[in-house]
Amino acid sequence: MSLYFFVSSQRQLTEGTPWAETIADSIDAEIVLVVLGQDRNTLAEQARKTLQASSSIKTIEIVDEDIDSVLNHIRVKKSSLVLIVKDEHDEPFQRSLFERSPVQTLWLRINGAPPTSSSRVYDFDVPTQAETQRISKRLLGHPAHSPLLENDPPSDTDVPKWLEQESVRLEGERCGSGDLVWIVYGRTPADEKRYAAARALLKESSKASIALISKGETFSESLASRLRYWATHVAEPVTREQRVELSQSLTEGSQPSWEFLGLISASAMLAAFGLLQDSAAVIIGAMLIAPLMTPILGAGLALTHGNRPLFQSASNAIVIGFLGALSSSFLFGCLVVLLQTPEITPEMWARCKPSALDFCVGLVGGMAASYARTRSHLSSALAGAAIAAALVPPISTAGLQLAFRLTQGAESPIWASGQGTPIFGPVLLVSVNVLTIMIGSSFVLYARGMRVDRAFTIGQRWAGRMTILLVTLMLLVLVWTLGH
Repeated sequence: MSLYFFVSSQRQLTEGTPWAETIADSIDAEIVLVVLGQDRNTLAEQARKTLQASSSIKTIEIVDEDIDSVLNHIRVKKSSLVLIVKDEHDEPFQRSLFERSPVQTLWLRINGAPPTSSSRVYDFDVPTQAETQRISKRLLGHPAHSPLLENDPPSDTDVPKWLEQESVRLEGERCGSGDLVWIVYGRTPADEKRYAAARALLKESSKASIALISKGETFSESLASRLRYWATHVAEPVTREQRVELSQSLTEGSQPSWEFLGLISASAMLAAFGLLQDSAAVIIGAMLIAPLMTPILGAGLALTHGNRPLFQSASNAIVIGFLGALSSSFLFGCLVVLLQTPEITPEMWARCKPSALDFCVGLVGGMAASYARTRSHLSSALAGAAIAAALVPPISTAGLQLAFRLTQGAESPIWASGQGTPIFGPVLLVSVNVLTIMIGSSFVLYARGMRVDRAFTIGQRWAGRMTILLVTLMLLVLVWTLGH
């Protein structure tokens, strides 16, 4: 177990070392002393002297005083607890570190030595008393004996402002030199009503030490952070201008239009011709003119942003495109029946038997297409062809089979053969591929920075529920496919 103690000044090192040693002894942890800034040679030398004089400090590390570098350092080193000592000159950096730290983080305003008994330790308020008792007992060996704020705020008052004023007043009246006030937060301290009061205490406390402690990230949040960091080191992050341009492009391209309907219909008819001729070259040509990539990527972006109107618009375009492609291939099939007796080719049979491997086509194609759209030097047309490969031929197959069924009845060769599942098989394959493309593109767009970094909003809650629904539907279809 490791306690990472970050310092950027001599005062932080001197005042914070007794607290770090007390906490390390209580939780049986080793202290890693981290100097912020590669050019702080004097501070680094003093840190080495402190290391020699302390039995709890095991090593010294030096990192750049950059918030992203520090956060990554915490993740890579797998620290258990982070300690930072309040410094007026470093307040913006410390605040960002406290709010974004992936592990439990203690932000201290020090007024004296660590308390030696429970009578010197206060909870902040009654609602957090139980959790504060547990944390204080674990980190210091002394539970808090009473809350600083015992009364609820008046019903007609501004709660954050009241908490700020009342906490500062009571700290001056009730606390003495050497006391400690604990303020406990969840994973997003900035969103809680007590955060303004805590920052006021950090700034204005005259007697007691103030300890803000956060829980850090959950496992899923930590995993997402690591994936984002990995993604930014595989490719350069998307700039703000690129994000705006891509968002506008996908939003405009996700609007249903006659041009979109005409292109998808032409693509479906060309694919139907290639299917009947068993010609892979013609089918590839149909993929290249299919405009399906943009609305599906638009739906993926909508899930990333929590943008319900964009998702509805993109969904409408996808449904219109599906119906247009199905209708045009159906009409083409009816024309073929009038001119000749159709033969069922291997290219058509391949779309009648969806398997678990077919899921990979949409997923990989969606991820490749979305990544290509975020990289200007890569061709998004190739990735668009990969998406079209998963959608246009199956839709055309379903349209042709529907035409054969209606014109030839149950005696149609495709029904008499018993191979695969006509109509339903290709439609199922299309549905699965649309879902996998949406999910895969949403994941890549999020990892590439096409996300909204703000408090959890209604749109983001909707996006979370919708993503869960889509994944559930995809898994249900996968289970059905494996069973058949």
